[in-house]
Amino acid sequence: MFTQCPQCSTNFSISDHNLTAAGGKVQCGKCGEIFNALYTLSKHPMNDSGPVDSLQIASIDRLNNDSVAQRYSLSADDETAADAAPAKPSMLKWGVLGLLLCATLIAQAGYFIPNQLTQHYPQLRPWLEQFCAITHCELARQHAPNKVAITHRDVRSHPTLPQALLISVTMKNEADFIQAYPQLKLSFFDLNHKQLATRTFRASEYLPQTVDIDQGFPAGATLSVALELIDPDKNAVNFEFDFK
Repeated sequence: MFTQCPQCSTNFSISDHNLTAAGGKVQCGKCGEIFNALYTLSKHPMNDSGPVDSLQIASIDRLNNDSVAQRYSLSADDETAADAAPAKPSMLKWGVLGLLLCATLIAQAGYFIPNQLTQHYPQLRPWLEQFCAITHCELARQHAPNKVAITHRDVRSHPTLPQALLISVTMKNEADFIQAYPQLKLSFFDLNHKQLATRTFRASEYLPQTVDIDQGFPAGATLSVALELIDPDKNAVNFEFDFK
């Protein structure tokens, strides 16, 4: 590094070590002027007089501008490390904060919309069941109407009521878990398989009063149902059951 005497305009070379030790305060070896070398510090001589080696350190006492002397005493690698060091704890802090926010959002979704989550992501159900057991959130029972099979069905004229039908159905839960009772859809057709009437019954409409709906349909269990309906049409000769 080079500096210039403000009195005689002589150039001098000076090292970072000496500059820092003196706090920037030096004495010109040509005219004896004491000056702050930091004010004229540069990487190249300021005129063509050439550098002179007779620059002396005037004092090791720090000047008031310590921050300037310290800044010029740093190497390029040191400056990079100093700038990068504060970023590490900041990045860690924001990373932890981001994880906490994600965990909070997941917990809120699990508490307020557990049924929607299980509908789109069935693999989350075991975790949500444990979560709701702790937080008391409401998680609906699994619903698999395709796992309900009819083992017996019969539609005949009612033995005591005119123009009425007596319908009996035996269903079985073939799933390996307790599920919600499905809706029962009954459709009537004529000889040409033209649909004449249809109706969907909720569980509360077809289940016997002795069955607790909230307990669900046990895995592997069978259930017999009897319905009394008005005959929809004299041409209704075929019928069909379905679960929804």
